[in-house]
Amino acid sequence: MRIHKTTDYDKFTLLFGNRNVEPANVKGMVRSMNKVDLPIPIIVKRDKDGNLVVIDGQHRLAAAKELGKPIFYIIIDNDIGLSEVRTVNQAQKGWKLYQFLTSFIAEEIMAKNTRGPYHTFKWFREKYDLPYQVCFDLLSKKPMYTRSTTRAFKDGKFSIKNLSQAIREADFIVSLKEYTAVYSSRSFITALLIAMRDDRFNITHFMRQLKRPMCKHMLTERKTTELYMDLINEIFNYRVRDDKKIFFHAYKKTNGAYIK
Repeated sequence: MRIHKTTDYDKFTLLFGNRNVEPANVKGMVRSMNKVDLPIPIIVKRDKDGNLVVIDGQHRLAAAKELGKPIFYIIIDNDIGLSEVRTVNQAQKGWKLYQFLTSFIAEEIMAKNTRGPYHTFKWFREKYDLPYQVCFDLLSKKPMYTRSTTRAFKDGKFSIKNLSQAIREADFIVSLKEYTAVYSSRSFITALLIAMRDDRFNITHFMRQLKRPMCKHMLTERKTTELYMDLINEIFNYRVRDDKKIFFHAYKKTNGAYIK
């Protein structure tokens, strides 16, 4: 297979939906190439218009361009797409969740499906600014002891079960920002979701309790989901008669995952 060499960086285009070029990675590559500039070729393919599309090596290309050094490249004939690129890149350096999100959104755009699950996930996370795993739990509605939603998300198999319910739950979670800084803590939200999905949990009662100065003062940082559940129980049952008290529990399966 022939190795080509050029300083005409503009002849290359990036694969739509591949992870973005990270400035920090480019800086690291620049430092490395300044010390030892090995002629490691990037991998490209020709698209239907004859353009050279970078399959692997976009950070090396950016670093070479910044340094004004020639870039070596190999043209392959394989019809490699986003799925194969994700697999190859994962073996070299794992993708971050937002990079998977960007990539699958690109696939939905190409499929003219701008209302697909990944577009919806992006909208939901930007609206509520909650951690990825919390958004997985809210949108997928899968018990945590089934197949990992994180794995499904990375495999392009993420699905949304009940958007309206997820919005109601997220609205309630974010409304707690007025009372505590721990409202976006994953451990706190896990405990809260377990309690909320118990038919005995009453949001109106819980919010009325939080308006009490003592309960609001209680809602401080804890280290584990179990301790947050103890806190939720304490707030929920504050000044409630013993025969009217309701307690919620954070149960785990044998794999250590919580049941929601």
